Amino acid sequence: DTTQTAPVVMEGEGSQKRMMFMLPAEYDSMDKIPKPTNPKVHIAEVPSEVGVVHRYNGSMEAGRNRDQARALAGQLIEDGVPDVTEEHVLENFQFWGYNPPFTLPYFRRNEVWLKLDGDQVTYLQEKFPSGGLVGGSRGGGSALGAAGIAGLVVGVAAIGLVMRRRGSSSPSYSPLR
Repeated sequence: DTTQTAPVVMEGEGSQKRMMFMLPAEYDSMDKIPKPTNPKVHIAEVPSEVGVVHRYNGSMEAGRNRDQARALAGQLIEDGVPDVTEEHVLENFQFWGYNPPFTLPYFRRNEVWLKLDGDQVTYLQEKFPSGGLVGGSRGGGSALGAAGIAGLVVGVAAIGLVMRRRGSSSPSYSPLR
């Protein structure tokens, strides 16, 4: 028996919706992972990826997540990140939820995550060269910097750029501490 871990990752909508779980570090190889008893559950090792994250509290409803993904897209477009469109972000973002469903919405930690390609990462590192992505076009208490989350099994390992939002309606960049 494995206890549920965070974040829980959801992507897609309707019949294409998929839920993924991160496993603790103790499951560092596929042989150590308990075999699912439900045939609809699949185990997969997902390689590390680099992306941006927009952090927010509140409900984890699909419409709210899309609104937050739209805010992330707007910031990336405003910052001139190559090949980012609102449509691309809305079709490719993942929702990451960190709290049980019974947590009061105000206290929930939610994120929308978007994978970046190498050119986009290079662009952001060159635009914000001070070791983290400092300043951003909207400033404030947000963070975009290096972070690592390891995950095997129906999970995503994200190493690289992470954007967080605190007390602002829009994402922006500053060093992750």
